[in-house]
Amino acid sequence: MFAYVVSRVRKKAVKVLLFALVASLFGCASQERQELPSASPDSVSVAPRNVTIALLGATGLAGGFILEQALAQGYKVRALARTPQKLERYRGRVAIIEGDALDPAALAALLHGSDVVVSALGPVKADGDAAKMLNASVTANLIRLMPKYGIKRYILVSGAAVVMPGDDRNFTGWLMRQLVRLGLHSELEDKQAEYQLLAGSTLQWTLVRCPLIEGHPFVQPPEVSLVTPPSFTLRAGELASFVIGQIDSLEFAGRGPFLGSE
Repeated sequence: MFAYVVSRVRKKAVKVLLFALVASLFGCASQERQELPSASPDSVSVAPRNVTIALLGATGLAGGFILEQALAQGYKVRALARTPQKLERYRGRVAIIEGDALDPAALAALLHGSDVVVSALGPVKADGDAAKMLNASVTANLIRLMPKYGIKRYILVSGAAVVMPGDDRNFTGWLMRQLVRLGLHSELEDKQAEYQLLAGSTLQWTLVRCPLIEGHPFVQPPEVSLVTPPSFTLRAGELASFVIGQIDSLEFAGRGPFLGSE
């Protein structure tokens, strides 16, 4: 079936499709920002909120947009970074904690004084084998540590290839998962294991399942589905707007919404 589809699509379009589908596993969380993140056009600075976000992955593509959106909405942010210099422009506006997400002590420092955890963490190619099972390892530690700090809410950026009960994928969703299974089996295993850990926890978690995340600002609210990916791509600004909107909402607690941009 896949060979038949490829035969009907021009070579250039096939390359774009394959890249988008493989990248769907990560949601491009580990990519460096290509441009300055932008908050949604209707997100103006507001009075400070009495909520502090513990943010993982702030130096990546998705995390950078989430950081900007959080600040625009008046939230306080504590961000963990192995290289604090990458967040230098936020110094004075964000509490920057130096450390590795795989280090429980660094996670404890991040959680101290926080009210909710948001993760856009993803593997970095340069880390090689050290990045194997990264997300499952970090989430396992957070599940253990968060109750000690009285934190229940955990919002994560994940990939569209992750399977959850209730999924009813259309052809697009099925194709995404098959290509990721073939090309990034170990990474998918990590993301799937992370979900299993969440499902067995008592946290108020939301797993935001994303296709290819593009470094573009907010245009309109993303499409949301609980059964199948609505599109191949997602604007980072729209992901950020959705994620921050979940902080004060439990609509998708214990669920894994798929997002997509029109």
